[in-house]
Amino acid sequence: MINAIYPIIGNQSSLPFYLTGIGVSAPEYHIVRESGLVSHQLCFTAYGRGILKVGGNSYVQTAGSFFYLSPGIQHEYYPDGGSWTTSWTVFRGDYLAPQMRALGFGDYAVKGGCTEHIKQIFSQLLAAANNPVSGAERCSGLIYEYILAARGLLLSEGQPDESSPAAKGISFMEEHYGEDITLESLAALSGVSLQHFCRLFRARTGMRPMEYLARKRISSAKLLLWNTSEPIAVIGERCGYPDPAYFGAVFKKYEGISPREYRLFKGSAVI
Repeated sequence: MINAIYPIIGNQSSLPFYLTGIGVSAPEYHIVRESGLVSHQLCFTAYGRGILKVGGNSYVQTAGSFFYLSPGIQHEYYPDGGSWTTSWTVFRGDYLAPQMRALGFGDYAVKGGCTEHIKQIFSQLLAAANNPVSGAERCSGLIYEYILAARGLLLSEGQPDESSPAAKGISFMEEHYGEDITLESLAALSGVSLQHFCRLFRARTGMRPMEYLARKRISSAKLLLWNTSEPIAVIGERCGYPDPAYFGAVFKKYEGISPREYRLFKGSAVI
């Protein structure tokens, strides 16, 4: 039996996130979607065992398994040797696709260890969806909370955050941003391949490692421009840019004005 709610979509389509369906399938059926879904989907196994096929791979789903599927991704799932109960949520948003990519989500993600927090948010979503009068706004906020909780589970590295490759890179840049730092040295410090480090770092921060470094350097330069009378060239060198012209170009790229203009206006033009 499927206990599902499919809201009537009206004004809620103007919200950043809106629910298109939520339910519990007990048991889950054999689903084949050659063209994927129009919506984003989050789903966790409440009971039993199933198989998810996506991206040319097969994933065993047992109690606590959790997966995300982006729109348009071909997939198939079905019970494996008995009853399989799933709790699923589908949602949309006009600008959701780039936001999901910025948060680190790709075409799909699969992980075990669904948390009680995730289950609680699902229950709250289910309750809010039952209110056709005022539930849409509540669901919109809960969907964002659900996405962040899913991100914490699906994109985590299974180790304490302080010791993760991305966290190691961040800590090093925070302490040594004024030094000559290369992408290769960050990956080596973190103990993973260059490509893997970049993927993990982007999933964690929403930006590339060298972009983070540049933003950190400019942030520190802004404080020095505001709080000291040091020459701009000296400040640039202290923040990792020994070439004054390059420092000025990078500063203007991120702040829209030159370091000199920033100092003149005490940052008021860009705060």
